[in-house]
Amino acid sequence: MERIDKKNKKINLKMKKTLLKRVIPLLLIAFIFQACDDQFDQVNPNALTNESFWTNTGDLNSGLNAAYAALRDENILGILFEPYRTDIAVPYSQRSNVTGNPIYDQTFDLTTDQVQDKWDACFMGIFRANQVLDAYEDLKSTFVGEEAINSGIRIEAQARAIRGYLYYVLHNSYNQGSVPVFTTVPTSFDDFQKTFSSAEEVKTFYRQELQYGIDNLPATYNAWREDAGNGNLGRITGGFCEALIAKSYMNENDFANAKTYLENVMNNYGYRLMDDLAQCFTGIDEFNDESIFEINYTTDVNLLGTDEQNLAQRISHFLNDGNRIQATSWLTLKYRAERPDPNDPANLVTRETFENNGDYIEGGDQVDVLRYYSLRMGNSLSSVDDWDSKMYGEYPAEYGRHPNAAPHAKQFPNFWKKFTHWNVPNGGAGEDESTEYDNKSGINIPVIRLAEIYLLYAECMLEEGDLSEALRYINRIRKRSHLILLGKSTDPGAEYANATTTYMDDIDLDASNGEEAVTIANLTEHLRFTEKPLELALESERYLDLRRWGVWKDQLEYIAQFEYDAYHYKNNVQGKNPVRWRNYIVPAGFEPQLPYRMRFPDKPQANNNRRAKEPHLRDHLIGSQNFNADLHSYFPIPQDEINANLNWDK
Repeated sequence: MERIDKKNKKINLKMKKTLLKRVIPLLLIAFIFQACDDQFDQVNPNALTNESFWTNTGDLNSGLNAAYAALRDENILGILFEPYRTDIAVPYSQRSNVTGNPIYDQTFDLTTDQVQDKWDACFMGIFRANQVLDAYEDLKSTFVGEEAINSGIRIEAQARAIRGYLYYVLHNSYNQGSVPVFTTVPTSFDDFQKTFSSAEEVKTFYRQELQYGIDNLPATYNAWREDAGNGNLGRITGGFCEALIAKSYMNENDFANAKTYLENVMNNYGYRLMDDLAQCFTGIDEFNDESIFEINYTTDVNLLGTDEQNLAQRISHFLNDGNRIQATSWLTLKYRAERPDPNDPANLVTRETFENNGDYIEGGDQVDVLRYYSLRMGNSLSSVDDWDSKMYGEYPAEYGRHPNAAPHAKQFPNFWKKFTHWNVPNGGAGEDESTEYDNKSGINIPVIRLAEIYLLYAECMLEEGDLSEALRYINRIRKRSHLILLGKSTDPGAEYANATTTYMDDIDLDASNGEEAVTIANLTEHLRFTEKPLELALESERYLDLRRWGVWKDQLEYIAQFEYDAYHYKNNVQGKNPVRWRNYIVPAGFEPQLPYRMRFPDKPQANNNRRAKEPHLRDHLIGSQNFNADLHSYFPIPQDEINANLNWDK
């Protein structure tokens, strides 16, 4: 109780400070201006006003570009903090045994920075979209001719879709879905004093906005190319609006309605899975046929910009050299356990060999040996012993020799490869840290891609009891990463019955004994806690899944129970860095099976100097204890909103 009282006093003190610093001065200013003579109520003829700026479609497009720019705010997706709330990630500080991150510890409240920043970012985008929509209403009567009218409608549809997307984010992030809905730009103090709409009203509103986008926008990026040219890539599409509506129904476990939208997205827009998962994350093939919507970033121009003028993103830097996010130990071992298909030629690699002293053996390469870890892991996450998937042109154990790049070590058991330039051979330097590129990346960030739609559809099929159809869509994703497929090649939905594909019933899918319900439950468990986290780590909104499945606290408690040992990784290639310290994670009590035995068959496996049961490798121990569904399933209304909106609780 004493701790709670101190916390309440702290909040009250902050509220008083805010009142003194912000609210009272604003009221005084308002009072002073009201008391002024009318002679001061003059309009500067040289000032830019709403009336003088919004005059044509060019101005509308400029305003629309500002609304798109608002989507670049990284707080909207929350990749740098949202994964801490779930089973996907831990903050870097936890890997050096430091506590105190409120998102990770589930101690956040209405004053937490991330709670405020995400709210502000969403409403900034809504404000800009509303500026465009208000101006469009004033100007649309001046549009003459079919081309001008259609151009105006397309601008309106984009602004409404942006607004709909941001209300989707707010509805699913805050206050059990109840937030204030602004459909126009506030012009007075009273306009800002907005009562909150109910969760159902907010949901109805953003679905209407998205439906308008379906009806009036080009369906895909390819359609934008055909209609308006490549310069319009990155604009919202009808396919994105439909996919988001589908997700909105999935978020409330309305599988029947979700299925209709999901099927339309899969079958009528021309989307397809890319051949290589790396095409979705590294910048080598942006706006591809798997991408339904991605946030567009660039370093081609305006590298000196800040805030919304900054066209680049910081996510790549913080995932790699900044190391703000580490994969949970649970997820790390999930990736390592995935099994490459031994019959698939894509999993056969040429592996270099070395002497025990680290010297390369000329002509001693092992040819057509089976990849040790899966391509899905190799495209998503590094591991110090992944001999077959290089990172920045180096073996992961050698990465970090460059002074700008942190090495695999106790604090950094893994590095995320998603959303980084890991496929660039730059000698292990990591992200470009030169003065102009420091902390900036041009890699686009996907919001929705087809693989997520497939997994949502598979979930719908499991709800209907259609095991065969669920397996079809799960296996399409697994085949793309050349994994062993689930089920049997004789199943009705099997699409890869050939000599280069292996099927295996390794999650007890055999329903021959009549226990069909058990089979469905097993695949559902696999979908939730293997396929989705491994395919979509850092993407989608994992917190929505855990919440709608009703397993959030259970999952945190489950992964928190495991203890881990951390071993040294010895005998790096070429003898550059002979030891990486305590970064090879195994469950406590298990002996590691390091693949370097294949490279150094005569060198004994030395596991001295390990520290048993590394406490910093336990996942979400504090958070699992603190998590309360009523308090932590949604973010609370931010303190600044409570201070500024006198009707927030009406």
